[in-house]
Amino acid sequence: MSFIDAPDESPQSPTMPAPLKPVAAPKQHRSLPPDILIRIFQYLPVPSLTNVALASRRFKVLAYDDEIWDDKLRRMLDRDTGALAATLEGKTGNSALMDIGINIRINNKPLNTLIPGLSTDPYSARARAKSTGESRENFKELYIRLLPYYTDLRQKHRESKVLKDYGTSPEECAKLLNTLVGFGACHVVDDYKQINEAVNTLCQYFESASLHEFEIAYDVHNTTDMKIYAHALIALNGGSICIQTFVQKHPIFFDNPFNPDDNYKASSSDLEPFKKFMSLVIEEFKQQSHVVGETFPENVDVYYMFVDRVLEDVVSDYVNSLLGIAQSHETRLYLHTISIVLDSMSQVVDVLTQEDLPRKIDRERGINLIFKLFLPFLDDYLYEEQAYVKAACDELIEEWNNNTGVRREDQSARLSNQSRETFKRNYLNAFKKVITLPVDLVSTAATTIASPFQRSSSTKPSDIDNSKQSTGSPITGSPKSTPPSTPKVVTTAAVDGEDSGPLSPKSPASIHSRQSSRHSLRSPDVRSMDLKYAMHELDMMQDLLSLEIVLQLIHVNKDAERRVERFIEIGFPGRMRGEIQKTYEHIFVSLLKTLGNQHIQPAFDRAIEHLTSYTPDLESLEGNAGDVPPLTEFFEMVHVGDVIQQMVQLYYDEEISKYVDKLDFINEVNKEKKIFERILDDCVANGMDRGIQVLLAQVQYILTHEQKSEDYNPPENMIADLKPTKACRDSIECLRSNTSMLNGAAEKSTMDLFFGEIGRRFAEVLYKHLKTQVVNEQGGFRYISDMNAYYDFAASLRQKAVTPYFAALKSLANLFIISSAQDIKNVIHDLERYHGLMKTEDLFEFAACRSDWPVVKKVVTKDMTDCSIM
Repeated sequence: MSFIDAPDESPQSPTMPAPLKPVAAPKQHRSLPPDILIRIFQYLPVPSLTNVALASRRFKVLAYDDEIWDDKLRRMLDRDTGALAATLEGKTGNSALMDIGINIRINNKPLNTLIPGLSTDPYSARARAKSTGESRENFKELYIRLLPYYTDLRQKHRESKVLKDYGTSPEECAKLLNTLVGFGACHVVDDYKQINEAVNTLCQYFESASLHEFEIAYDVHNTTDMKIYAHALIALNGGSICIQTFVQKHPIFFDNPFNPDDNYKASSSDLEPFKKFMSLVIEEFKQQSHVVGETFPENVDVYYMFVDRVLEDVVSDYVNSLLGIAQSHETRLYLHTISIVLDSMSQVVDVLTQEDLPRKIDRERGINLIFKLFLPFLDDYLYEEQAYVKAACDELIEEWNNNTGVRREDQSARLSNQSRETFKRNYLNAFKKVITLPVDLVSTAATTIASPFQRSSSTKPSDIDNSKQSTGSPITGSPKSTPPSTPKVVTTAAVDGEDSGPLSPKSPASIHSRQSSRHSLRSPDVRSMDLKYAMHELDMMQDLLSLEIVLQLIHVNKDAERRVERFIEIGFPGRMRGEIQKTYEHIFVSLLKTLGNQHIQPAFDRAIEHLTSYTPDLESLEGNAGDVPPLTEFFEMVHVGDVIQQMVQLYYDEEISKYVDKLDFINEVNKEKKIFERILDDCVANGMDRGIQVLLAQVQYILTHEQKSEDYNPPENMIADLKPTKACRDSIECLRSNTSMLNGAAEKSTMDLFFGEIGRRFAEVLYKHLKTQVVNEQGGFRYISDMNAYYDFAASLRQKAVTPYFAALKSLANLFIISSAQDIKNVIHDLERYHGLMKTEDLFEFAACRSDWPVVKKVVTKDMTDCSIM
């Protein structure tokens, strides 16, 4: 045994007191808080609450509390279909559970003094603060009215009191049964489980009988009986089985004669079977709106459920099959079909939201129906839309690049400056009219605005002359003839009696459609003659850049944008709204990238390459000395580029800006548009610099090879000609004819910079050339005539910084008609005459060109050679 376990062996000391035993503390009885007791009482049946109220005054206060009876009323209302709520609505209870103005007193003491340790009576405080007795009184009325019907169901062997009293009124009977179901959930009797089973059995029997009668009335189209039993079933339990039966029994779900395979049989764009199918659906929706209005209460959303079910089970299946068939044919047909489906669904929503219908659907809910229909394939559609636009644009660019080898041989068929500006203006006016037309009137395959832009080998001026004459419009085939009035736009929706449906750019039918639309240029339609002629003339400006390609690209882009625009206008909710907007912006961005990187920039690069490889030769002087083919080609390209930029800007302003904020500088559309404009400006600027070099090289070549020695140094027996020399006239004509082609091609600041650079470089070339000439006194008069001509040309440029250079040459020309050496010396030293642009050394170099310079040199240069020592 251990030490701890060993007993104490020490003897008990007689003087030591016995150890004290602990005294048990008195037990304190604490009552539960009122809230907890009320929570417990809520689970008691109604008969048990009577016993609780008899236990004590405190329990009576709690048993009468409104929270208990509110809970029981709430249980009844949870199963209510409207009858109970209508009964309770507007009731105000005046009887209170107790007089809230008088405290309960026992032996002349307040109730709270009987509870030790509490300064207030929580029961009395709760009764005064919350309970009014209204809920108990409401439940009491229901209890008195319903209890006989409820307890009557204990006896299953005899006829129910419910059916005996209300059997002839199905709706009132259904309301009573519904109230009894909620009444039984309050546990009003001890054997409530048994009675509740009887109530449920009676409800099932009533529901089956009423549903049977409803189906019979539905089959014979008796809306009066349908209304009676529909209202009864809705009052019983909400009428879900009745509504489901009404929806499912409609013949559209099992007797649909329309097959998606019937589409695309007559032609590649034949959607007449689908349109007939949607017409039938719309008519059924209209008819069912009247049926629902005559049968069901307004607070039951039967019409929306029917429409939703039809769209989900019938229309959705048809559309899915239809889109699958279209996609198996080609992407363009798939996109066109989606557009038609969306238009049809928008028409359905318009019909469903009409005010004149007995039952209609809110606009927002109608849009949600469209969204549910399109949601399964909306992502695929947006992807296919972007992919199609990119593929179609790439194909058009590739086709144009493959045909660029067919160059126009007749270089003389050029537009004059006046007609060029006129036809540019007319073309943009026509383009604006086409842009504003609906998509169904302007297709990618057949538009008369696109067809006239052909090479001169396919469209000849004589053809247009014949067309003009055939319509009685007097006009010649000359490019310089007076331009017609603003052209009118004519679209061809059908060619040779065939529908111009959605066709792929690669399909044979699409090629035939394009060819037909091109041949339609020769049709004797007086409305399109002006436009045809204007665009034929404008086509003369196209060698490397094609307005036809740009127009086709814009129309491909516009067709896609208009399809996406329909989705934006409808206003789909959630994430898809942002995805649709991004697709809309990306399609336009794709157009800008295609135009800038694949068409404009390569074209200008080729034009600059032609300029770089050009070298003036004697053959270029045999005809028109001022004709520089690569330069003419480039300057006309600048005009075409300007037209393209204005077309893009017009398209942006008229269409894209509807859904893109112009002031949002971080938007991808606005950023890409700035990049596109910068690409075009850079291409023009780079080509301008090289074009100036080529132009001045041509001028220098003209001066070198056409300036004869006898022009300024004629023999003494030769009569002086006071007209400008041929070299002067040809060089000025070369400059004027080429620079004038740029009028209106760019902004004024850009053109001023270009003309200023032309004038400055031409002055340098002219100065260098004149220093190589020999001038006698008789030739000096012709020299002055040339300087005046040069000055007039410089003045026509309207560049203040350039004119002084040529004014100095005019003043310098007087050196060659002065005989006195001293006067020559004075003219040379009068530097103010030369606007400070010439040094004395330069003037002596010009003076050295005099034929008698060896004779007068000593006198003229005396001050320069004399040396004086101060």
